Amino acid sequence: MKTKRMLLAMVALAALLPFGVASVDAATVTAPATNAASESATPFDRAIDLYLQQSVAAGRLAAGDALVAREQLQIQFGTLTRAEQAKILAATRNIDTPESVQAVIGAMQAAALEDAKAAMATVQAAGARDTNARAQGLAPKLGGDGDAVFLSTVGPCRIYDTRNGPGQLPGTAARQVYALSILNGYNFGLDQGGTGVTGSGNCAPMAFFGVRPVSVVAIVTVINPVTSGALQAWNGGTTLIVGGAVLAWNPGDRGSNTTVIPMDRSIAAYPGSGAKRDFGVYNNSGGPIDVIIDVVGYFIENQATALDCTNEFNPSVSIPANSSVLDTPPSCPAGYSPTAAVTSLGPGLYTSTLNVAGCRMGNLTGGALFGACGVRCCRVPGR
Repeated sequence: MKTKRMLLAMVALAALLPFGVASVDAATVTAPATNAASESATPFDRAIDLYLQQSVAAGRLAAGDALVAREQLQIQFGTLTRAEQAKILAATRNIDTPESVQAVIGAMQAAALEDAKAAMATVQAAGARDTNARAQGLAPKLGGDGDAVFLSTVGPCRIYDTRNGPGQLPGTAARQVYALSILNGYNFGLDQGGTGVTGSGNCAPMAFFGVRPVSVVAIVTVINPVTSGALQAWNGGTTLIVGGAVLAWNPGDRGSNTTVIPMDRSIAAYPGSGAKRDFGVYNNSGGPIDVIIDVVGYFIENQATALDCTNEFNPSVSIPANSSVLDTPPSCPAGYSPTAAVTSLGPGLYTSTLNVAGCRMGNLTGGALFGACGVRCCRVPGR
Protein backbone atom coordinates (compact mmCIF):
# COMPACT_ATOMS: atom_id res chain seq x y z
CA MET A 1 0.00 0.00 0.00
CA LYS A 2 2.84 2.40 0.78
CA THR A 3 4.39 1.76 -2.62
CA LYS A 4 1.07 2.33 -4.38
CA ARG A 5 0.46 5.55 -2.44
CA MET A 6 3.99 6.69 -3.23
CA LEU A 7 3.47 6.26 -6.95
CA LEU A 8 0.05 7.89 -6.99
CA ALA A 9 1.44 10.99 -5.33
CA MET A 10 4.51 10.99 -7.53
CA VAL A 11 2.48 10.94 -10.73
CA ALA A 12 0.20 13.63 -9.39
CA LEU A 13 3.22 15.86 -9.01
CA ALA A 14 4.48 14.98 -12.50
CA ALA A 15 1.05 15.51 -14.03
CA LEU A 16 0.80 19.08 -12.87
CA LEU A 17 4.08 20.18 -14.44
CA PRO A 18 2.86 20.89 -17.99
CA PHE A 19 -0.23 22.70 -16.79
CA GLY A 20 1.00 24.43 -13.65
CA VAL A 21 -0.96 27.45 -12.51
CA ALA A 22 0.64 30.72 -13.52
CA SER A 23 -0.60 34.28 -13.59
CA VAL A 24 -2.66 35.13 -16.68
CA ASP A 25 -4.47 38.16 -17.91
CA ALA A 26 -7.99 38.22 -16.53
CA ALA A 27 -9.74 37.61 -19.84
CA THR A 28 -13.49 37.31 -20.06
CA VAL A 29 -14.59 33.75 -19.32
CA THR A 30 -16.64 32.44 -22.22
CA ALA A 31 -18.75 29.31 -22.41
CA PRO A 32 -16.58 26.25 -23.03
CA ALA A 33 -16.62 24.89 -26.54
CA THR A 34 -16.40 21.22 -25.55
CA ASN A 35 -19.20 18.81 -24.77
CA ALA A 36 -18.59 19.45 -21.08
CA ALA A 37 -20.47 22.73 -21.52
CA SER A 38 -23.75 20.87 -21.77
CA GLU A 39 -26.16 20.78 -18.89
CA SER A 40 -25.08 17.21 -18.15
CA ALA A 41 -21.50 18.28 -17.45
CA THR A 42 -20.37 18.53 -13.85
CA PRO A 43 -19.10 21.81 -12.37
CA PHE A 44 -15.63 20.26 -12.30
CA ASP A 45 -15.81 19.46 -16.04
CA ARG A 46 -16.67 23.10 -16.72
CA ALA A 47 -13.82 24.25 -14.47
CA ILE A 48 -11.33 22.20 -16.51
CA ASP A 49 -12.69 23.56 -19.79
CA LEU A 50 -12.47 27.16 -18.60
CA TYR A 51 -8.98 26.59 -17.26
CA LEU A 52 -7.83 25.16 -20.59
CA GLN A 53 -9.36 28.11 -22.45
CA GLN A 54 -7.37 30.47 -20.27
CA SER A 55 -4.19 28.40 -20.80
CA VAL A 56 -4.61 28.54 -24.58
CA ALA A 57 -5.34 32.29 -24.47
CA ALA A 58 -2.23 32.88 -22.33
CA GLY A 59 -0.04 30.88 -24.74
CA ARG A 60 0.81 28.17 -22.19
CA LEU A 61 -1.00 25.46 -24.14
CA ALA A 62 -1.47 24.84 -27.87
CA ALA A 63 -5.11 24.59 -28.91
CA GLY A 64 -4.46 21.22 -30.57
CA ASP A 65 -3.25 19.79 -27.25
CA ALA A 66 -6.29 20.86 -25.23
CA LEU A 67 -8.09 17.53 -25.54
CA VAL A 68 -5.13 15.53 -24.26
CA ALA A 69 -4.51 18.11 -21.52
CA ARG A 70 -8.14 17.85 -20.40
CA GLU A 71 -7.88 14.08 -20.19
CA GLN A 72 -4.65 14.25 -18.20
CA LEU A 73 -6.20 16.70 -15.71
CA GLN A 74 -9.11 14.31 -15.23
CA ILE A 75 -6.69 11.46 -14.66
CA GLN A 76 -4.79 13.58 -12.15
CA PHE A 77 -8.04 14.29 -10.30
CA GLY A 78 -8.66 10.55 -10.15
CA THR A 79 -5.38 9.98 -8.28
CA LEU A 80 -6.45 12.17 -5.34
CA THR A 81 -8.00 10.75 -2.20
CA ARG A 82 -11.79 10.82 -1.84
CA ALA A 83 -11.54 13.58 0.76
CA GLU A 84 -9.39 15.71 -1.54
CA GLN A 85 -11.77 15.11 -4.44
CA ALA A 86 -14.74 16.17 -2.33
CA LYS A 87 -13.05 19.49 -1.46
CA ILE A 88 -12.31 20.22 -5.11
CA LEU A 89 -15.86 19.37 -6.20
CA ALA A 90 -17.28 21.63 -3.51
CA ALA A 91 -15.07 24.51 -4.66
CA THR A 92 -16.24 24.23 -8.28
CA ARG A 93 -19.75 25.34 -7.31
CA ASN A 94 -18.46 28.87 -6.67
CA ILE A 95 -16.71 29.44 -10.00
CA ASP A 96 -17.73 32.74 -11.58
CA THR A 97 -14.47 34.55 -12.48
CA PRO A 98 -11.19 33.70 -14.23
CA GLU A 99 -9.45 33.91 -10.87
CA SER A 100 -11.80 31.36 -9.31
CA VAL A 101 -11.08 28.94 -12.16
CA GLN A 102 -7.36 29.27 -11.47
CA ALA A 103 -8.00 28.80 -7.75
CA VAL A 104 -9.89 25.53 -8.24
CA ILE A 105 -7.31 23.94 -10.52
CA GLY A 106 -4.56 25.32 -8.31
CA ALA A 107 -6.18 23.72 -5.27
CA MET A 108 -6.29 20.38 -7.04
CA GLN A 109 -2.61 20.61 -7.96
CA ALA A 110 -1.67 21.83 -4.49
CA ALA A 111 -3.34 18.77 -2.97
CA ALA A 112 -1.35 16.54 -5.31
CA LEU A 113 1.84 18.40 -4.45
CA GLU A 114 1.35 17.86 -0.71
CA ASP A 115 0.93 14.13 -1.35
CA ALA A 116 4.04 14.15 -3.53
CA LYS A 117 6.25 15.78 -0.88
CA ALA A 118 5.66 12.90 1.50
CA ALA A 119 5.87 10.31 -1.27
CA MET A 120 9.26 11.37 -2.59
CA ALA A 121 10.88 10.28 0.68
CA THR A 122 9.33 6.87 0.09
CA VAL A 123 10.64 6.86 -3.48
CA GLN A 124 14.16 7.41 -2.18
CA ALA A 125 13.72 4.68 0.42
CA ALA A 126 12.51 2.27 -2.26
CA GLY A 127 15.64 2.99 -4.29
CA ALA A 128 18.04 2.43 -1.39
CA ARG A 129 19.57 -0.94 -0.56
CA ASP A 130 17.21 -2.22 2.06
CA THR A 131 17.01 -5.85 3.13
CA ASN A 132 13.45 -5.42 4.36
CA ALA A 133 12.36 -4.01 0.99
CA ARG A 134 13.74 -7.04 -0.78
CA ALA A 135 12.04 -9.34 1.70
CA GLN A 136 8.71 -7.68 0.89
CA GLY A 137 9.11 -8.49 -2.80
CA LEU A 138 9.94 -4.97 -3.99
CA ALA A 139 12.88 -6.07 -6.15
CA PRO A 140 10.87 -8.17 -8.65
CA LYS A 141 8.46 -5.31 -9.24
CA LEU A 142 11.14 -2.68 -9.78
CA GLY A 143 13.32 -4.99 -11.82
CA GLY A 144 16.96 -5.80 -11.20
CA ASP A 145 18.00 -6.22 -7.58
CA GLY A 146 15.74 -3.52 -6.13
CA ASP A 147 18.53 -0.98 -5.64
CA ALA A 148 16.97 1.44 -8.11
CA VAL A 149 16.99 5.16 -8.81
CA PHE A 150 13.88 6.96 -10.06
CA LEU A 151 14.20 9.42 -12.97
CA SER A 152 11.12 11.40 -13.95
CA THR A 153 10.07 12.60 -17.37
CA VAL A 154 9.39 16.30 -17.90
CA GLY A 155 5.69 15.50 -17.64
CA PRO A 156 3.28 12.68 -18.49
CA CYS A 157 4.34 11.30 -21.89
CA ARG A 158 1.56 9.50 -23.74
CA ILE A 159 3.16 6.42 -25.29
CA TYR A 160 0.03 4.38 -26.07
CA ASP A 161 -3.60 5.05 -26.98
CA THR A 162 -5.65 2.33 -28.65
CA ARG A 163 -8.17 4.92 -29.90
CA ASN A 164 -5.61 6.48 -32.26
CA GLY A 165 -4.39 3.54 -34.27
CA PRO A 166 -3.78 0.20 -32.57
CA GLY A 167 -7.51 -0.39 -32.10
CA GLN A 168 -9.21 -1.81 -29.04
CA LEU A 169 -7.51 -4.59 -27.13
CA PRO A 170 -9.74 -7.67 -27.50
CA GLY A 171 -10.79 -9.76 -24.55
CA THR A 172 -8.27 -12.37 -23.32
CA ALA A 173 -5.61 -10.86 -25.59
CA ALA A 174 -2.17 -9.31 -25.02
CA ARG A 175 -0.08 -6.66 -26.78
CA GLN A 176 3.49 -5.48 -26.62
CA VAL A 177 4.24 -1.81 -25.81
CA TYR A 178 7.30 0.40 -26.30
CA ALA A 179 7.92 2.53 -23.20
CA LEU A 180 11.22 4.16 -24.14
CA SER A 181 13.16 5.42 -27.14
CA ILE A 182 16.54 7.12 -27.00
CA LEU A 183 16.12 8.34 -30.59
CA ASN A 184 15.51 12.07 -30.86
CA GLY A 185 12.21 12.69 -32.64
CA TYR A 186 10.78 9.17 -32.25
CA ASN A 187 6.98 9.39 -32.43
CA PHE A 188 5.02 7.07 -30.14
CA GLY A 189 2.02 7.63 -32.40
CA LEU A 190 3.55 5.72 -35.31
CA ASP A 191 1.95 2.41 -34.36
CA GLN A 192 0.97 2.88 -30.71
CA GLY A 193 -1.43 5.82 -31.03
CA GLY A 194 0.46 7.94 -28.51
CA THR A 195 0.98 11.68 -28.77
CA GLY A 196 4.47 11.81 -27.25
CA VAL A 197 7.58 12.63 -29.28
CA THR A 198 11.05 12.08 -27.83
CA GLY A 199 13.39 15.01 -27.65
CA SER A 200 10.66 17.59 -27.14
CA GLY A 201 7.84 18.45 -24.76
CA ASN A 202 6.95 16.02 -22.03
CA CYS A 203 9.04 13.23 -23.58
CA ALA A 204 12.33 15.13 -23.42
CA PRO A 205 15.23 12.66 -23.29
CA MET A 206 16.66 11.86 -19.89
CA ALA A 207 20.20 10.95 -18.85
CA PHE A 208 20.35 7.20 -18.26
CA PHE A 209 24.14 7.16 -17.80
CA GLY A 210 24.37 4.44 -20.44
CA VAL A 211 22.05 2.19 -18.41
CA ARG A 212 18.71 1.02 -19.82
CA PRO A 213 15.80 1.37 -17.35
CA VAL A 214 14.63 -1.79 -15.63
CA SER A 215 11.06 -0.60 -15.15
CA VAL A 216 8.68 2.19 -16.09
CA VAL A 217 6.25 4.17 -13.93
CA ALA A 218 3.05 4.86 -15.83
CA ILE A 219 -0.57 5.96 -15.49
CA VAL A 220 -2.66 3.22 -17.08
CA THR A 221 -6.24 4.15 -18.03
CA VAL A 222 -8.98 1.85 -19.32
CA ILE A 223 -12.12 3.22 -20.99
CA ASN A 224 -15.11 1.87 -22.91
CA PRO A 225 -15.26 -1.60 -21.32
CA VAL A 226 -18.34 -3.66 -22.19
CA THR A 227 -17.82 -6.46 -19.66
CA SER A 228 -16.26 -6.69 -16.21
CA GLY A 229 -12.57 -7.47 -16.15
CA ALA A 230 -9.04 -6.51 -15.16
CA LEU A 231 -5.86 -5.40 -16.93
CA GLN A 232 -2.48 -6.95 -16.26
CA ALA A 233 0.85 -5.36 -17.15
CA TRP A 234 4.13 -7.28 -16.95
CA ASN A 235 7.45 -7.61 -18.76
CA GLY A 236 5.66 -9.11 -21.75
CA GLY A 237 7.42 -12.48 -21.48
CA THR A 238 5.95 -15.90 -22.07
CA THR A 239 4.97 -16.27 -18.42
CA LEU A 240 1.92 -14.11 -17.70
CA ILE A 241 1.96 -13.02 -14.08
CA VAL A 242 -1.19 -14.35 -12.42
CA GLY A 243 -2.92 -11.85 -10.10
CA GLY A 244 -1.79 -8.35 -9.24
CA ALA A 245 -3.87 -6.61 -11.91
CA VAL A 246 -3.16 -2.96 -12.65
CA LEU A 247 -6.86 -2.12 -12.34
CA ALA A 248 -10.28 -3.71 -12.56
CA TRP A 249 -13.57 -2.42 -13.97
CA ASN A 250 -17.25 -2.98 -14.55
CA PRO A 251 -19.06 -2.31 -17.84
CA GLY A 252 -19.01 1.39 -18.76
CA ASP A 253 -16.38 2.35 -16.16
CA ARG A 254 -13.45 4.67 -16.79
CA GLY A 255 -10.60 3.81 -14.45
CA SER A 256 -6.95 4.68 -14.04
CA ASN A 257 -4.10 3.63 -11.80
CA THR A 258 -0.38 4.24 -11.48
CA THR A 259 1.94 1.30 -11.43
CA VAL A 260 5.53 0.11 -11.87
CA ILE A 261 5.97 -2.22 -14.86
CA PRO A 262 9.18 -4.24 -15.41
CA MET A 263 10.82 -3.73 -18.84
CA ASP A 264 12.74 -6.35 -20.82
CA ARG A 265 13.29 -6.51 -24.60
CA SER A 266 15.67 -9.47 -24.39
CA ILE A 267 13.13 -12.21 -23.61
CA ALA A 268 10.64 -14.09 -25.79
CA ALA A 269 7.27 -12.41 -26.28
CA TYR A 270 3.99 -13.73 -24.89
CA PRO A 271 2.24 -15.84 -27.58
CA GLY A 272 0.00 -13.77 -29.82
CA SER A 273 1.15 -10.41 -28.39
CA GLY A 274 3.32 -9.38 -31.33
CA ALA A 275 7.06 -8.75 -31.60
CA LYS A 276 8.80 -8.22 -28.25
CA ARG A 277 8.82 -4.67 -26.92
CA ASP A 278 9.44 -3.21 -23.46
CA PHE A 279 6.41 -4.68 -21.68
CA GLY A 280 3.03 -6.25 -22.33
CA VAL A 281 -0.61 -5.61 -21.35
CA TYR A 282 -3.27 -8.33 -21.10
CA ASN A 283 -7.05 -7.81 -21.18
CA ASN A 284 -8.42 -10.31 -18.69
CA SER A 285 -12.07 -9.88 -19.66
CA GLY A 286 -14.56 -11.16 -22.19
CA GLY A 287 -14.85 -7.95 -24.19
CA PRO A 288 -12.68 -5.30 -25.91
CA ILE A 289 -11.32 -2.23 -24.12
CA ASP A 290 -9.46 0.97 -24.94
CA VAL A 291 -6.14 1.44 -23.13
CA ILE A 292 -4.20 4.70 -22.59
CA ILE A 293 -0.70 4.73 -21.08
CA ASP A 294 1.11 7.87 -19.87
CA VAL A 295 4.73 7.43 -18.72
CA VAL A 296 5.90 9.64 -15.85
CA GLY A 297 9.32 8.17 -15.18
CA TYR A 298 11.65 5.19 -15.07
CA PHE A 299 13.69 3.20 -12.56
CA ILE A 300 17.31 2.44 -13.42
CA GLU A 301 19.65 0.20 -11.47
CA ASN A 302 21.97 2.13 -9.22
CA GLN A 303 25.51 2.35 -10.55
CA ALA A 304 28.77 2.31 -8.62
CA THR A 305 30.56 5.64 -8.92
CA ALA A 306 34.03 6.74 -7.85
CA LEU A 307 34.32 8.97 -4.82
CA ASP A 308 34.71 12.69 -5.43
CA CYS A 309 37.79 13.69 -3.38
CA THR A 310 39.89 16.79 -2.88
CA ASN A 311 42.87 17.74 -0.69
CA GLU A 312 42.62 20.84 1.50
CA PHE A 313 45.79 22.32 3.05
CA ASN A 314 46.59 24.84 5.77
CA PRO A 315 49.10 27.58 4.97
CA SER A 316 52.69 26.33 5.39
CA VAL A 317 54.15 26.59 8.90
CA SER A 318 57.78 27.02 9.93
CA ILE A 319 59.39 23.97 11.58
CA PRO A 320 62.51 24.90 13.58
CA ALA A 321 65.73 22.91 13.21
CA ASN A 322 65.84 19.53 15.01
CA SER A 323 62.26 19.87 16.33
CA SER A 324 58.67 19.09 15.37
CA VAL A 325 55.36 20.97 15.04
CA LEU A 326 51.80 19.67 15.52
CA ASP A 327 49.27 21.30 13.20
CA THR A 328 45.51 20.63 12.95
CA PRO A 329 44.13 19.91 9.45
CA PRO A 330 41.56 22.36 8.00
CA SER A 331 37.86 21.62 7.76
CA CYS A 332 36.41 19.99 4.67
CA PRO A 333 34.13 21.90 2.28
CA ALA A 334 30.40 21.57 2.82
CA GLY A 335 29.14 18.15 1.76
CA TYR A 336 32.55 16.47 2.09
CA SER A 337 33.84 14.24 4.90
CA PRO A 338 37.45 13.92 6.12
CA THR A 339 38.97 10.54 5.30
CA ALA A 340 42.68 10.98 6.06
CA ALA A 341 45.29 13.57 6.94
CA VAL A 342 47.92 14.50 4.35
CA THR A 343 51.08 16.58 4.42
CA SER A 344 53.16 18.52 1.98
CA LEU A 345 56.82 18.10 3.07
CA GLY A 346 60.13 18.81 1.42
CA PRO A 347 63.52 17.05 1.88
CA GLY A 348 64.67 16.86 5.50
CA LEU A 349 61.11 16.80 6.92
CA TYR A 350 59.24 13.77 8.23
CA THR A 351 55.84 12.89 9.66
CA SER A 352 55.56 11.17 13.04
CA THR A 353 51.78 11.52 13.60
CA LEU A 354 49.24 11.70 10.78
CA ASN A 355 45.47 11.49 11.28
CA VAL A 356 42.43 13.70 10.86
CA ALA A 357 43.06 15.13 14.33
CA GLY A 358 46.53 16.42 13.55
CA CYS A 359 49.80 16.28 11.61
CA ARG A 360 53.10 16.19 13.56
CA MET A 361 55.85 17.28 11.19
CA GLY A 362 59.52 16.93 12.20
CA ASN A 363 62.69 18.65 10.95
CA LEU A 364 65.99 16.72 10.93
CA THR A 365 68.08 19.51 9.44
CA GLY A 366 70.09 22.30 11.03
CA GLY A 367 67.82 25.06 9.70
CA ALA A 368 64.14 26.01 9.74
CA LEU A 369 61.98 24.48 7.01
CA PHE A 370 58.31 24.79 6.00
CA GLY A 371 55.62 22.11 5.82
CA ALA A 372 51.86 22.04 5.41
CA CYS A 373 49.18 19.89 7.06
CA GLY A 374 46.08 18.95 5.09
CA VAL A 375 43.12 16.63 4.89
CA ARG A 376 41.69 14.31 2.21
CA CYS A 377 37.99 15.21 1.80
CA CYS A 378 35.59 12.90 -0.06
CA ARG A 379 31.93 12.56 -0.88
CA VAL A 380 29.68 10.20 -2.84
CA PRO A 381 28.87 12.13 -6.01
CA GLY A 382 25.25 12.86 -6.79
CA ARG A 383 23.65 11.91 -10.07
